[in-house]
Amino acid sequence: MQKRHKAFLTFILTVSFLIPAYSAGQKDSYPDDSIMNGEQKKLSPKNLDCFIKAYPNVTFEPEFDPEKNDWKIHVTALQPNGTVRKADLYWCESRFLPEEKYEEKELYRRMLYKYNRTVPDPQNFTEDDIQKIKSFTSKENRTNGAIDPPFLFNVIYNCETRTSTESHIKRMDFLTLSINVHELISDPLKRVHKKAMALPRDEELTHFFKTLSRTDGFNWRTVRDTQSRSFHSIGVAIDILPRGYYQKIIYWGWQRQLRPNDWYMTPLSKRWSPPQSIIDIFWEEGFVWGGTWAVWDNMHFEYHPELIEYTKRMK
Repeated sequence: MQKRHKAFLTFILTVSFLIPAYSAGQKDSYPDDSIMNGEQKKLSPKNLDCFIKAYPNVTFEPEFDPEKNDWKIHVTALQPNGTVRKADLYWCESRFLPEEKYEEKELYRRMLYKYNRTVPDPQNFTEDDIQKIKSFTSKENRTNGAIDPPFLFNVIYNCETRTSTESHIKRMDFLTLSINVHELISDPLKRVHKKAMALPRDEELTHFFKTLSRTDGFNWRTVRDTQSRSFHSIGVAIDILPRGYYQKIIYWGWQRQLRPNDWYMTPLSKRWSPPQSIIDIFWEEGFVWGGTWAVWDNMHFEYHPELIEYTKRMK
């Protein structure tokens, strides 16, 4: 099983890679939120405050650009060592793009979308659902599909290069093991650890902690067959793996190798998942879980407090 894990580790997708499958149609509107009858309607783009609340070490100063009919956001990020990083990025419906990428904005995904906290049950899939999943997971779509925009996170995490990123990677105790992560998520991850270890140990939780095998964090790489960087390469994603996966399926990519024609119909009862109480604690501290994606990654958590803030207000 370890050998198979190593062979396919590079297949792991990031959550934003799943937006087209189940979040199509989510869209912030502009210029309606920016200009009306030649007069400024608002002082900032709609939902910019999701990022302001999510990243208190970062300031976002909006300035409207009438030429582009869009907002230029002056981003200033305070680093743990006291230095400051800055960039001017265009809002572009939450894509945060530099000016030289503005005309290519359709190549990039929006960073805000409503995250689905409910696991899609294959028993309820329609033929349309299945066709969307097949299309989305095709090699052509993965190779030529939209890219996760890295520019805002490059400013926040100083992660443009492997060298710059590794200067911020720290090792910390986590659950019963240890993990390498970006230092900026060490505090929320410590809170996850403290809450999780304090949970009353019923049979499920006892078995969960007893069978934990490894936790994977920082890993410099791109998502296979795509142009997007994995969030593991920033150090803000972690994988939790139990011994033997309880003889269940933990990741869609491995299942597709075994059942290429119907992997997406794998029953929920045959998939390994962390206890719901663990998933909820991660959510409370700003982490989304990969188990609810149409292309499920049940071992995987990513730090996206801006996405959680946006999802809460979309209820």
